[in-house]
Amino acid sequence: MKNLLTLLFFTFSSALFAQQTWTLQQCLEYAEAHNSQLQKVKNTSLVGEQNVLQAKGAFLPTINGTATHNYNYGRNIDPFTNVYINQQVRSNNFSLNGSLVLFNGFLLQNSLKQSKDDLAAAQSDIDQYRLDMSLSIVQAYLTILMNEEKVNNTTLQAQTTKAVYERSNKLKESGVITNSASLDVYAQWKTEEAAAIQAKNDLDLSYLNLGLLLELTDPMAIRVVRPAGMDVKQTMDFNDPAEVMNNAVDQIPQLKSLAYRQQSAAHAYHATQGRYYPRLTLNGSLTTLYSTSGKVVEGQQYTGNQIIGYTETTNEAVITPVYKNIVASKDFTPQIKDNYNKFIGLTLTIPLLNGLQVRTSVHRAEIALTQAELDMNIAKISLQRTIYTAFYQARGSQAKLTALNESFNASQESYRSAEKRFDNGIINSVEFSQVKTRYTQSQSDLLQAKYDFIFKNAILDIYSGQPLDIQ
Repeated sequence: MKNLLTLLFFTFSSALFAQQTWTLQQCLEYAEAHNSQLQKVKNTSLVGEQNVLQAKGAFLPTINGTATHNYNYGRNIDPFTNVYINQQVRSNNFSLNGSLVLFNGFLLQNSLKQSKDDLAAAQSDIDQYRLDMSLSIVQAYLTILMNEEKVNNTTLQAQTTKAVYERSNKLKESGVITNSASLDVYAQWKTEEAAAIQAKNDLDLSYLNLGLLLELTDPMAIRVVRPAGMDVKQTMDFNDPAEVMNNAVDQIPQLKSLAYRQQSAAHAYHATQGRYYPRLTLNGSLTTLYSTSGKVVEGQQYTGNQIIGYTETTNEAVITPVYKNIVASKDFTPQIKDNYNKFIGLTLTIPLLNGLQVRTSVHRAEIALTQAELDMNIAKISLQRTIYTAFYQARGSQAKLTALNESFNASQESYRSAEKRFDNGIINSVEFSQVKTRYTQSQSDLLQAKYDFIFKNAILDIYSGQPLDIQ
C-alpha cells in the first residue's frame, strides 16, 4: 500500500509538472541551478578559491610538532651520558620546529598574484559557459516556437484543403468538375495531413531537445510560453558589426578569462625567475626528551679506601676514600624541564647548479606566456568572425524576411483567388494544386526566415550585453 501511494504521488506530481508552461527566463534560471556541466565549472572556481588561500598561507611560518616513543634493547647509547649501556631503555622525544621564508626572489608574491588571476579566469569561465548555455536554450526555445507555428499552419492548411475537397464532391455531383479533379484535391489534402503529422513530430523532438538541455527527469514534461510581440520586431538593433564588436570585447567572458590567464602566465614567469635568487629562511626549534636511563644522585656511600699512588721520598702509599653514588630513576617532569633546548638561526641557500632545472622552468614559463598571448589573439579573431558573420546573416535575414513577407501576401491572395476559380470550375485541380503548393512553400519560407532573423539578432544582443526581447 505504501509503494502504491508513493507511485500515485509521483504520477500525480508528474502530471501537474507536465501541465506547467515555462517562459524563456524560467528555462534559463532552471538551467542555472540544475545544469550538471555548469555546476562542474563552478566547482573549478571553488578549487581556485582554495588555491588563493593556500598561496596566502605560504607567507605564514611553517610550524610542526613531533613526539616519539621508543624502546631500545641490548647495547645502545645512553642519551644522558653518551656512553654505551646494555639494558632496555624507553625514551621520549618532543620537538617543535618552525621556519619562515624571509626572501626567495618574490616567488611567493608572484604565486599569490597568479592564483588570484587563475581564480578570476575560472569565474569568467562560469560566465562563458552560462552564455553558451543561454544561446543553446534560446535556440531550442525559438525552435519550439517555430515548430508550434508550423504545426498550426500545416494543420490549418490540411483543414482548408479538406473543406475544398468536400466542396469539390458537391461540384463533382453537379458536373462542374471531374472525378479526377476531386481526387487530386483529395491527394493534396492527405499530403498536407502528412506534413502536419511531420510538423507535430518535429515539435515533439524540439521539446525533447529543450528538456534534455534543462536535464529534466522527464524531458517531455515541459511546455513553453509564446512571448508577446514575437511578430512585431523585424528590425536590427545595430547598424554596424564594429559597434557590436566594441561592446563584445568588454562583455564576452571568454576574453576576460583569457586576459586573466595571460596575467597569470606573466606572474608565473616572474615567480619562476625568482628561483635564480638566494633563499633566506629563519629557522627555530624547541626540543626536550625523557629516558628511563635518566638517573638522579640522592647521596653517597663509603665503600673503603683506594691506593692512588706512592710518595717519592718515603714510598708510602697514598690512600683516598672511595664513595659510591646512590642514584634513583629521574622522574618524567624533571627530565622534560632539565633537557629543554631552544634553537634559532638563519639559513641562506644560494642556487649554483641544479641540473638546469631553474633555467628550463623559466623558459617553459616564458613559452606559456607567449601561448597565452596567442590564445588571446586567436580568440579575438574568432569572436570577430562570429560577430561579423552573425551581423551579416541577420542583415540578410532581415532583407529576406521583408521580401518573403511580400511574397507570402501575394501568394496568399493568389491562393484565395485560385480557390474561388476552382470552385467555379475556371481552373483545374492541377493548377489549383500548384497555387496551393506555392502558397504553402511561401508560408514555410516566411516562418523559417522570421525565426532565423530572431535568433541571429538574439546572438548580437547576447554578445553585446543587451537584454533579450524574447520575454
